[in-house]
Amino acid sequence: MDIDELVLQAKQGKAEAFGQLYDLFAQRIFKYIRIKIQDRQQAEDILQDIFIKAYKGLPVLRTDHLNFPAWLYKIAANTVNDHFRKTYRAPTVIGMDEEFDIAGNYSVEREIQSLSDGESMQKAFTQLPPLYKQVLELRFLQEFSLSEVAKILGKSNLAVRLIQFRALKKVRLILNNDL
Repeated sequence: MDIDELVLQAKQGKAEAFGQLYDLFAQRIFKYIRIKIQDRQQAEDILQDIFIKAYKGLPVLRTDHLNFPAWLYKIAANTVNDHFRKTYRAPTVIGMDEEFDIAGNYSVEREIQSLSDGESMQKAFTQLPPLYKQVLELRFLQEFSLSEVAKILGKSNLAVRLIQFRALKKVRLILNNDL
């Protein structure tokens, strides 16, 4: 069944249609969340919050020219951002173990050389500003088109292309500096 048809049925209160939408998008949304949230339990809670917000938003959702995946990812991005706002307002304090032994012959150069390409890329990715990360995640990991990413982020296609260009340039710079 077509996504737009499922959205219309879910909007009319048919739980089965919303369940099918959940089945279609939950895995991809969860992957999107896990890139940002390392704790699996927190990621699952956030996924649940996203679909609750989507379900509650259905009655007022305008379906003309609707891109449901973009709308859902916008909810996901906002929910993840809300999570980080809450987390950073009430940070947890971790004590340092007094018996912790620091290795004396640690070599940054050897560690960098031992990293595989995937790990190097992931390390470079963590050094990017949040907007750069988000654009690269949506474009290359979630495989959204340029216009879909623009709609999710509320930006023009040109702005997204520029952000993507700058993000890729920064990744290249980080990788070249690490080698």
